[in-house]
Amino acid sequence: MKSDPSALKVAVVTGAAQGIGRAIALRLGQDGFGVVLVDINRAPLEAVKNEVIQQGGKALALQADLTQLADIQAVIEQAAKWGDFCVLVNNAGRVITRPFLEVTEQDWDTIFSLDLKTVFFAIQFAATYLISGGRIVNISSISGRSGRPDQTAYAAAKAGVISLTRSAALALASQSINVNAVCPGIVDTPLTRRIHEDRAQVLGITPEESLNRMIARIPLGRLESPDDVAAAVSFLCSPNAAYITGQSLNVCGGMEMD
Repeated sequence: MKSDPSALKVAVVTGAAQGIGRAIALRLGQDGFGVVLVDINRAPLEAVKNEVIQQGGKALALQADLTQLADIQAVIEQAAKWGDFCVLVNNAGRVITRPFLEVTEQDWDTIFSLDLKTVFFAIQFAATYLISGGRIVNISSISGRSGRPDQTAYAAAKAGVISLTRSAALALASQSINVNAVCPGIVDTPLTRRIHEDRAQVLGITPEESLNRMIARIPLGRLESPDDVAAAVSFLCSPNAAYITGQSLNVCGGMEMD
């Protein structure tokens, strides 16, 4: 599909109601995209929509359960009707923190359904509608770079996102669609706080102590902000990244260096 120079450039951001997704949505709105905000939680989704509009952007809020393929397809179709659909950011995900030997089949299926299966089918559906030169950015994690004994399913799913990014980049290159991933580190979000609440219970320490132990491992010496991740996504969606595809960029303050 060719781009219409006069049409609104549309970006879809999943998991946009808080944290990293919210920051990405706000940044892409600043970059001039009409942002389709997708999340299962309606009230915070509407709040982010209002934030995008207040900063001068355009936004459309779509409540959806992304574990349902029909919902994914409906989101993509609505984005394509709104303007030139040119960016998909697969950010929606969840994590379960549990010792390796206590992980259940339900834990495994819950993580893989949202964190990997949803990403694959969103890419597959989007490929039909994305304009030539379109961009797909998948939010993986440095957890997908190395083992995580208390986040086994999450780490495996995020490693899968990295592999899927490479496969999709090869599959869609002939359509001039670039596919990349961003691998955040320890980001200051509600999700991170929940992780350290869970770890603290197992370790018999406070959540603050658990988080501080992780921060001590960051060479740049500070917690990552959602805006740090959003800046990387913005770059990968910009003309400056036109010759980058199949890559997974660590944005983690130096915690992973590969």
